[in-house]
Amino acid sequence: MAPTQLEIKVKSLQRLVKEESYYQQEAKDQAAHVERLKTDPKIDPYDLKKQIEVLQDTQRLLPTLYEKIKQFMDNLSQFLETYSGEESTTDAKAILADAEKLLASNGKK
Repeated sequence: MAPTQLEIKVKSLQRLVKEESYYQQEAKDQAAHVERLKTDPKIDPYDLKKQIEVLQDTQRLLPTLYEKIKQFMDNLSQFLETYSGEESTTDAKAILADAEKLLASNGKK
């Protein structure tokens, strides 16, 4: 059976929230890696520069991801306002709350 619009919207927002935690962990790990490289006297300056660029790319991606999470939140909220189907909206409300907390904790509300 094909997924419903509600399921699609919920799963999409869940995926983005999960992605954010992966990117945060990647940024944290990459920052630690860069710090280790900075203290290594044998490291090639070019290698260090490239690893710093990787870290910056990850950090630059996060604001765009927060905007996308906000868009998907708004979309799901609007959908729920007019939803009259038989499916439970418990998961939808839970992921909206999680996404709201995520954005609030990152100052993106």
